[in-house]
Amino acid sequence: MVCRNSDFLKQVSATAEFFLSMDRSSSKTPPRIGIAWTDPSLEGKARQLARTLGLLPDPGQQCDVVLQLTPSRLELSCPGHPSLNGPVAVDFVRGPAGYRRRRGGSEVLLRALGHKANRRTVVMDATGGWGDDALVMAAHGCEVLVVERHPVLAALLLDGIRRASEHPATGKIAGRMRLVRGDSLQVMDRLRAQGTVIDVVYLDPMFPERSKSAKVKKKLQILQLLLIGRENDADPLLDAALRTARKRVVVKRPATAPPLGGALPSHSFRGRTVRFDVYLTDIPSL
Repeated sequence: MVCRNSDFLKQVSATAEFFLSMDRSSSKTPPRIGIAWTDPSLEGKARQLARTLGLLPDPGQQCDVVLQLTPSRLELSCPGHPSLNGPVAVDFVRGPAGYRRRRGGSEVLLRALGHKANRRTVVMDATGGWGDDALVMAAHGCEVLVVERHPVLAALLLDGIRRASEHPATGKIAGRMRLVRGDSLQVMDRLRAQGTVIDVVYLDPMFPERSKSAKVKKKLQILQLLLIGRENDADPLLDAALRTARKRVVVKRPATAPPLGGALPSHSFRGRTVRFDVYLTDIPSL
């Protein structure tokens, strides 16, 4: 389902059944995720959100991760992991994402996308995550379909897009972002069947776990925690993306990592710590 910015709970509820039916089999135990609220007036809305997303409804229960509803936004905290202290939220106006939007530093990504300022580019970000790269794309004029399969991340993204749409500095940018909640493989199948034109498919598969000596950024650690039990092999994503993108597929990789699935790209664009592998497709429009 493609979601625009309207009533939050109504949009979350629309695809809850899909998320709750997803296979969660894994050799690792998925985190216990609960709900909390900061004001008594928010309890009803918070409990409804918990039912919709399949979260533990009692904030007193011991949880690894807590989705917290405040009067202004949704936040995520990890009480079961003291090293991940402090709440995080999707904030496209302020914070690191807002700084990146205002100050640029995305030339390598834009070159990899092949985006031109005077040309319409439709990008499917098939691994939405926290939405940081999607924000950069939208800020530079791309129309971005952001796909996220995890229900909590999707809720946080939807809340971030909603708040960005209400701010004068990011309203137009948020208007170029649409949230697609579901599995990227299924979404791409549906888009091809509908004949929807996607110029670029963007993939940012989670980097391999680093050694303990290399500190992983907090948001990536939380992402890895949330996706326990929901891991997908990225290779089928690349294959589907190559059949979906009209012009190219862009894969974000660590600077020294091998190409995804061993598939050699057409060419690459290198940054200081990451590399963007480009696979040209040139699929003709119908």
